[in-house]
Amino acid sequence: MKEKILSIISLVTIFVPLTMLFVWKPTAANATAIAIGYGVFIVASFLYALFLFLKKQQRDIYVKVGLGVNAFYLLGILFMVIIPRLF
Repeated sequence: MKEKILSIISLVTIFVPLTMLFVWKPTAANATAIAIGYGVFIVASFLYALFLFLKKQQRDIYVKVGLGVNAFYLLGILFMVIIPRLF
């Protein structure tokens, strides 16, 4: 039962970054802080799902989807925000 709850938490965390579409406004004074906060949450969600997958050996569909979507979010941040600023 405990493993199921931990897996569902990793799945629910993939929907939180989508709320940024409703909260973030580019012209707001705190837009950068909001974007950084969501980025930190995405990294924490990815690490949590990776921990469940590797250390706890939970290989159910919830953890796999959570890990995959959070990896997609991280790659999006990497290729759309971090790499363009390096050049």
